[in-house]
Order: sequence, then C-alpha cells, then structure tokens
Amino acid sequence: MTHRGDFFTVEGTKVLPCPAEPIPIVVGGRSSAAVRRAGRLGDGWLGIWVSPERFAAAVDQVADEADAAGRARSDWHHGMTVWCGFGQDRAEGERVVARAMEGIYGVPFSTFARYVPSGTPAEVAGALRPYVEAGCRTFNLLAQSADRSTIAGAVGEVRRLLDDGSRYGQAG
Repeated sequence: MTHRGDFFTVEGTKVLPCPAEPIPIVVGGRSSAAVRRAGRLGDGWLGIWVSPERFAAAVDQVADEADAAGRARSDWHHGMTVWCGFGQDRAEGERVVARAMEGIYGVPFSTFARYVPSGTPAEVAGALRPYVEAGCRTFNLLAQSADRSTIAGAVGEVRRLLDDGSRYGQAG
C-alpha cells in the first residue's frame, strides 16, 4: 500500500495478517458534528458525558445521517465511555471517582456527577441499563475503586447484570 498525503507519505506497507472481518470504525465525540460524522463515515458512535435521552437521539441522528449519505444500514457499534466509582455504597464510589476525575480534569466533580454512576455493581448496572435500552452496545468503563483489586470483579458483575444473553450490554 502506498499513500501520499499533505501530512505524510507511506510506501510499500502491508497489514498482516489481514483481518478476517472488517474492523469497525467508531467515531467518538459529544458534539453534533461528531454524531453526523459517525453517520456519514463510521460504523458507530462513541459518546461520553451524555444522558440516555441524548444517547438515543444521537443514535437516531447517526441513522438519519447514514440514510442522507446513501449508506446502507450497518450493524451499528454504538457505545459509551463512562467513568464509574465502585464502593460499598454510592457515596463511597463517588468519593473515589470524584478524586480521580478532579485530578485529571482539574474541575469540580459536580461538572460530571450526573453522568457518573457510583456504588455497588448493581447500582452501576442500573444506571447503565437506560443506555442499553437506547441502543448502547459497548461500554468503556473508566472504573475507580478504593481497592483497585476489586475493579475487575466489579466490572465483570456489571457485565453479567447487563448481559441478556446477546452481545448487547457488554461492559469492559
């Protein structure tokens, strides 16, 4: 493969082994422009910091943009990146995730709190369920816990609680 563009040139490259199935391109972003791009060019949309209602509206907008672009409907790969805090209760989980988010973003946790499920795996799964119902097929959980050794088990429990026997509601 050879590519000559404005920013770089690549000559004589190969991707080996060749993927058995096409690799989905998922367009991320919170803006309407990102959602439109997902419909025109991608195989799905990856949201962050949106409500389940906004997620559902974005899924519809992606389909509308794909239709307007003359694209055939695909097996959409819509997902959400979600910060979450695990603890014995919501308050404990929220304390841990708030500390991490404030350290990274440098703004008060209250800016994000409405989009950040916290508590036991059952509480986190309950907060994520409306996204599954709105068309979310994958979660990218940015999980926090006071005891880091419990995160993998908590995420696995969220997956189990959301999994209805299909590939929908996967957490990972």
